[in-house]
Amino acid sequence: MRSLRLIVEERAGIRRVAEPVTAGIPFPKGLLRSVGQLDLHDAGGRRVPLQAGTLARWSDGSVKWALLDFQAFAEPRSTTAYELGVAPHECAENDDAGISIERSADRLVVDTHAAVFVLDARRFRPFERVLVGGADVLRDGTTETRLIDDQGRRYTADIAHLAVETEGRLRTTVLARGWFRDSTQGPSAEFTARIGFFRGSGTAEIRFTIRNPRAAEHRGGFWDLGDPGSIYLRELSIALGIASSGAARVAWLDEPGAALEGDVREELEIYQDSSGGENWRSANHVNRDGLVMNSFRGYRVVVDGAARKQGLRATPVVTVRDGEHSLTAAVEGFWQNFPKAVSVKSGVMTIGLFPAQYRDVHELQGGEQKTHVVLLDFGPSSIEPPLRWAHDRLVPRATPEWYAQTGAVAYLTPIANPAIASRALGEADDLVRTAVTGPECFFARREIVDEYGWRHFGDMYADHEAVDHTGPEPLVAHYNNQYDVVHGAAVQYMRSGDRRWFDLMRDLARHVIDIDIYHTDRDRPAFNGGMFWHTEHYKGAATCTHRSYSRANVGDRDPNWCGGGPSSEHNYTSGLLAYHCLTGDPLGAEAVQGLAEWVMGIDDGRRRRGGWLDRRCTGFASQTVSREYHGPGRGCGNSINALIDGYGVTGDRRFLGKAETLIRRSIHPRDDIRERSLEDVEHRWSYTVFLQTLGKYLDMKTEMGELDSTFSYARESLLHYARWMVQHEVPYKVVLDRVEIPTETWPAQDVRKANVLAFAAKYADKHDAAALAERADFFFRTCVADLGSFETARLTRPIVIMMTNAYIHGSSEWRGDPISRRSGPSEDFGRPRTFVPQFAELHRLRAGLGSLAARLRAAVERRASAPQAAARGDDA
Repeated sequence: MRSLRLIVEERAGIRRVAEPVTAGIPFPKGLLRSVGQLDLHDAGGRRVPLQAGTLARWSDGSVKWALLDFQAFAEPRSTTAYELGVAPHECAENDDAGISIERSADRLVVDTHAAVFVLDARRFRPFERVLVGGADVLRDGTTETRLIDDQGRRYTADIAHLAVETEGRLRTTVLARGWFRDSTQGPSAEFTARIGFFRGSGTAEIRFTIRNPRAAEHRGGFWDLGDPGSIYLRELSIALGIASSGAARVAWLDEPGAALEGDVREELEIYQDSSGGENWRSANHVNRDGLVMNSFRGYRVVVDGAARKQGLRATPVVTVRDGEHSLTAAVEGFWQNFPKAVSVKSGVMTIGLFPAQYRDVHELQGGEQKTHVVLLDFGPSSIEPPLRWAHDRLVPRATPEWYAQTGAVAYLTPIANPAIASRALGEADDLVRTAVTGPECFFARREIVDEYGWRHFGDMYADHEAVDHTGPEPLVAHYNNQYDVVHGAAVQYMRSGDRRWFDLMRDLARHVIDIDIYHTDRDRPAFNGGMFWHTEHYKGAATCTHRSYSRANVGDRDPNWCGGGPSSEHNYTSGLLAYHCLTGDPLGAEAVQGLAEWVMGIDDGRRRRGGWLDRRCTGFASQTVSREYHGPGRGCGNSINALIDGYGVTGDRRFLGKAETLIRRSIHPRDDIRERSLEDVEHRWSYTVFLQTLGKYLDMKTEMGELDSTFSYARESLLHYARWMVQHEVPYKVVLDRVEIPTETWPAQDVRKANVLAFAAKYADKHDAAALAERADFFFRTCVADLGSFETARLTRPIVIMMTNAYIHGSSEWRGDPISRRSGPSEDFGRPRTFVPQFAELHRLRAGLGSLAARLRAAVERRASAPQAAARGDDA
């Protein structure tokens, strides 16, 4: 039996007793054939009940990532180790009963052996009944999921689909999908609810997503709030009333470590109106009219109609109890995702996800969604409320050495590995570490523009956009996962074991999934389901929130800027895939698959208007900077990467086939590289993004054992460009005179050159490998030194580039003997062919006519000005 340590760190000062935990853990290829081989023991050697599922498999069918569920125990501020064993054969299950489920046409019943939950199959309340000890905890007629729009119309949450998504002995998840409807307007917003139940527990976890499925109209290319596609909510809440035999009493905690307060007979309200930070009135929070509607700083507690307390940042746990039963609630990220509220009146608890207490409506933009996480506990009445752990949950992890040894994340090495440590790598790691440590870490930077609130929390402040900003208030700019911060945070978490990296990854991944992805199928195919760009360079976000552009910037808008709606140049999936593998969150897998489908859709000429005339591919999946360029660039590189990740999530060969089509479209082993104009740094720098993805493709095909024609084609293409780089490529600091804005980001991007050459060294023959490896080392050392020479080296963007790329250089996986022996068959790939996208001739004609019209206008203007110029004596 082989085993590994699972580490659980308690950092909130709370004793944990049978807390349900979930974690994704990787395994080496060939080690684990079935998750049934896994066996868990605590530090005392006692067997711990374990539920395990498969998230991903290696090409040989063995388990690559397993999702583990168990119930953890930990003392305050302690570290607890569990031993996870891999037995040669399936382990016998524990004899004790697991969660049981009964299904019928009109309801679904889940019995955890601590409580029985009854779900209505037609309406999401969320519960029709909850029984503890055979008695009802909920008062009949008081449970509802309430939606009220800006006109005062009430909507019911009608279920269209109810099913058991995960059925396990320790955790079972029920999935409900449906619409909010009223009798006059019909369907409005969509909702998805995942309800998790845990064996032996009266706790239920509700992950509730509300979505506006409409398209934004974005007239003129502007994506501001107030768009006709938005919907406006006065309230979204969940209400549950306790079935009290007498007068119900209320108790609460409002901050971590606080003593239990209350024992109130009548009413309680805890309402978070703003973040509580110093910049709580930041322009980040403007509404559609450009107004900040937050009423006061922080939160307030009102008891029986009288103000009891006002504070900054609440993390409440609220309990309603009578002599027999209790109902307890907590909302994850309560203050971070303001406004939020929990109130109790006459024994009915109302959880305000979009609370009615806010003095403005809540605008959900077209294609925007928000996921709220609510924990409810039903149990015997007690003085000490449960769910104290809800605001800082335990996250089991493996050691950095285990993550690296499995090979599940390529090129991963533990931080400060003495076997590969170098001065340059150490300096790069020191720079990367500032993202989570010190007074200017990414968490501290949230405070600059108050990057909180339900729409903003999780995103990072793009401080590099504000370097020359001189206004009285900080420039509001959102990063929107540029260069895949989610992936970088996941990698650094596995390299270090530092929980702060996990928090950064989780918060940003949830933001990206909800806010940065365009959740609609009612717009143009080029936009439906894609990922929005970061906000416009060097300009305030104004009312466009996390979308570009805003009408507020129309006066000085650059008409040649390529941002705005979703684009293949800003399509990042690897971090969302890592997030899914580390947490098991199905929203991560759905996002990756959706973005891969988006790549397929935007390139399908048949979906465009007039596609029946010209069925060629549109080229939207492969273009970079301009419609005409389909060579190596980040547009095509990101598309191929998304398709590879989509294949990794689904196993669907359509994605892999499309990736190979794009490879053959955009590069060739006999390209005339001079024609690519790679010396045009401003517009062609991202060819290295493409070549890095080509290296990822080769690694995937090698693991799969598919050394076919396309593998050889990709390998020869990579080596062709890498040999050119050895002879011609120079550090960006040498050619900063060729770029429009010479910032610290340019030398940071040199790390990509090092990675491309490292990939090439891995797949070259022995003669080329040494020269490629030497040049890779040169560019890495130069990157670190040149970046360090800038005072602005610690801005968000350069740190992100290093955290997502620099770790690769520390691996020995690409050093040593190259793997040319696995290079695939020798083949003549002929001459390069030029890809011609759909309607290319029409676009050229339009451009030509536009140029002719411009020349004619100029001629007319010169002719009209000639008499005046002659009168002044000018040389007209």
